[in-house]
Amino acid sequence: MAEQKPIHYFVCSDSSDSLNLNNSTEENTIVEYFDSKEDVDLAKFAEIVKSKPNCVQKYFIVYNGTEYCAVKTDNVENTYIFSLKHRSSIVPKLAAGTATIDAFIEYDKHMEDMAKKLETQPGFKLRDSNGKVIPDGKEFAIQILSDPEDELDEDTEGVSEEMLLFHNKYWICNYVSYGDGRVNILCGQPHEGDTFECETINNIVYLKHDGEYLFFDADDKRSLLYFSDKVPTKEQRIQIHFDDNGDIWFTNWDGSTSVTCEEVKYSYSMIGLCENNIPTKFRLVSL
Repeated sequence: MAEQKPIHYFVCSDSSDSLNLNNSTEENTIVEYFDSKEDVDLAKFAEIVKSKPNCVQKYFIVYNGTEYCAVKTDNVENTYIFSLKHRSSIVPKLAAGTATIDAFIEYDKHMEDMAKKLETQPGFKLRDSNGKVIPDGKEFAIQILSDPEDELDEDTEGVSEEMLLFHNKYWICNYVSYGDGRVNILCGQPHEGDTFECETINNIVYLKHDGEYLFFDADDKRSLLYFSDKVPTKEQRIQIHFDDNGDIWFTNWDGSTSVTCEEVKYSYSMIGLCENNIPTKFRLVSL
């Protein structure tokens, strides 16, 4: 595998120590400094990046002391502004080519649109992929929809059945973790999964499995989704969002962080919240 090229930073000299404080020297970077915000010239910066073929050519990062800005080299009007909190999750994806500025912009817009819809849609009801309301106590399954970028080519000769299942769609299962006492977490496996149901309390819909509520623990560094016999607090709630085609995706209670599915092995995937990631899509199937 080819070594990943460094991404180019342009940093205000007044904030020259900000990168060292956040260990960016370990993130494979090239850094140049400018004197003040008035010296920011994106077109000039783009030409500098183009003159250095050994660094990432598609994007560069500008830090003016208050905010970060990802800039597309061949179109400097195409930018994405983000905070220090999100830098470590955005920059590596841009450098590796696993995400684009347009994708981040689209994601933010989608989150804003969904938040507006939630504000204007009282009496939320859980619905399956056919648009049918799922009443409290009714069992259903949840499919993880594959990412189009992960789909296999048409020629699948020699590909194992397990691999084919993984790269199509597979069920979410309740999974047992040998850890800190919270043994039940949500994960994906490429075979028939467990059944779930919902319960509505004070007009809030909660997902359940085996009598336990799905929740997110903000203090958990792994950002996994757990099950508990206690009703989640506001900060622990999982928000459910619907796309126009009936697919769903999850976020934390305020909609700021989406739930994604990350492959661990072909036999299972971990599901948890990840900042600034395009959310994984799911589908509810009534049983």
